[in-house]
Amino acid sequence: MKAAVYHGPRNIKIEEVPEPQVKGSKVLVKFKAGSICGTDLHLYRGDWKIKRGRIIGHDAWGIRADTGERVVMSPVTNCGKCYFCMHGQPSLCERVLYYGLTKGGFFAQSIAIKEKNLIPIPDAVSDDEAAMMEPVALALHTLNLLKPNADDFATVVGQGPIGLLMTQIAKLKGCRVIAVDTQTNRLRLAEKLGAEYTINPTEEDIPKRVREITGRGSDVVVEAAGTQKTVEQTPFLVRKAGRVALVGEFEGYLNLGDADEACFFSTYISAVEYPTAVNLVAHKKVDLQSLITHKFKLADFEKAIQTANDPTQKPIKVIISA
Repeated sequence: MKAAVYHGPRNIKIEEVPEPQVKGSKVLVKFKAGSICGTDLHLYRGDWKIKRGRIIGHDAWGIRADTGERVVMSPVTNCGKCYFCMHGQPSLCERVLYYGLTKGGFFAQSIAIKEKNLIPIPDAVSDDEAAMMEPVALALHTLNLLKPNADDFATVVGQGPIGLLMTQIAKLKGCRVIAVDTQTNRLRLAEKLGAEYTINPTEEDIPKRVREITGRGSDVVVEAAGTQKTVEQTPFLVRKAGRVALVGEFEGYLNLGDADEACFFSTYISAVEYPTAVNLVAHKKVDLQSLITHKFKLADFEKAIQTANDPTQKPIKVIISA
């Protein structure tokens, strides 16, 4: 079968790999569609590294070979036995397996995966929508950790696919959203999806403008741009005793002089929110269709990831289909 295989930075190729073996509690799922995520781009650029020869991809859906059912595939498998799993924090599992990173991923014609990783797809969810559930689940997990109150200010730095979903989920939580990005088209889309205010850092001073809007700093802040510079900016955006979620990037120097008692934390995808994510999309509470800018076949994966990595193409969400 064909799969997208990682061989190093800017070297991810479609090639023939062995068919998966179905054993024990695993079932065979035939890949139908998925989407390129920021993690895939970090691998492509060489920012992050995984084992060479590994199949990538962690946001996808397919058809169960045994039942013919449409299913979203959750990329996270928790052990259920370690300290964190036993204390209700499975996203911090000490023995977590992550499809597309620590084990072979979803960008392959078929995969053997445990049944507990499969979420049925309602008829109300389109094929394209099913291909991008991961950022919805991540946004839910992040906002659940941030615990904003209704009418709180939420500043979302970066309005790529992750940031635009953070904007939508923050709006659903009752927040007044401030969207930050350097690209005008993304800011306009953020407005369409619920942002009350937009800031372009090439035109305005972000901390100054955020304080003008909020009076004291944002109640919660999400860093979704994925740069060290934006991480380092977060202490100047949050109010005293506010909360900051580092989602796109976790490294940087934090000057906490004015961020008295603010809480900063990094966060990752959690399998727990996947069923809720599917349900929100099915009930049209989240707009995924507006995020799709490009579509490619799996056979054209190299062109697809090059497009996703090319800002001149103005990509937001790039869909890969069988």
